[in-house]
Amino acid sequence: MKVGISAEYQIDIAQEELDKRNIRTVHMQINQGEETYQDNEKTLEELFAWTKETGNFCHTAAANIDTLKAYFDSLLEEYDEIVHIAISSAMSSQYQNAMIAADGNPRIHIVDSLDASGGTAVYVFYANDLRDAGYSADEIVEKLMERRGKVECSFQIDGLEYLHRGGRCSKVVMLGANILKIKPEIVCGKDGKLTLGKLHRGPQKKVVKDYFDHILSQKNIDKRRAVMEYSTLDEAGMKLFQECVKRMKDFGFEEIVAGQCASAISAYHAGPNIIGAQFMIDGPHPIEKKN
Repeated sequence: MKVGISAEYQIDIAQEELDKRNIRTVHMQINQGEETYQDNEKTLEELFAWTKETGNFCHTAAANIDTLKAYFDSLLEEYDEIVHIAISSAMSSQYQNAMIAADGNPRIHIVDSLDASGGTAVYVFYANDLRDAGYSADEIVEKLMERRGKVECSFQIDGLEYLHRGGRCSKVVMLGANILKIKPEIVCGKDGKLTLGKLHRGPQKKVVKDYFDHILSQKNIDKRRAVMEYSTLDEAGMKLFQECVKRMKDFGFEEIVAGQCASAISAYHAGPNIIGAQFMIDGPHPIEKKN
């Protein structure tokens, strides 16, 4: 039985990495003024520059039902079954659209990650490990559901302007944070919604160090893999990001998938200068290879 692992491109993993692991993705849309693009057709740098120049905010849209139907049909030409892991239904209509597009087809399994982009990537990689170990689609879904809600999914932001403009935080919260010079962590809760986490103050290097001190203080971290990403960084920021990657390696993670967010969608809503890390927090889960 040949199983395909699928997700939205919004999981922010570079295409080269997806191809290496044989993970398929469907694209969402970016609406920039009167123009519409796929989420891989605009870079973050281009979107931030356009917003700075025009004062306007880009809007994003999930893949529509017809697009998803055609996408699933193409995958079923290659795979016996599909496990499609969607970004949280509390953040996007992508899960609902995928369910409608699947139309009850028993060969298509739709999983609501209840997580943001990087957290969903952690589930997708886990599903891919299970597929490569010989697990069936039903078994993969069962394992995913057992671990749902057990991912550290967060990122450290430089400011709340873009989250506010995208409707993800109130003006009162944004102004209060600016006045107090607070740089909060943004965390995906178990309900699949983004919320403010631990609050930090100071220059970027101190704030990011405090962020990693916090997330790595948890007791039951699964060190099999971590996903790390950034939106846009200057030279000093890139050096800091590489220091963070080294810190995660020194902490003991076996594999680190790190780089700039591949899709402009989620990182654009968070803003420039973000750095984030995602990993499982329910202890090691060795995968027994099937015969």
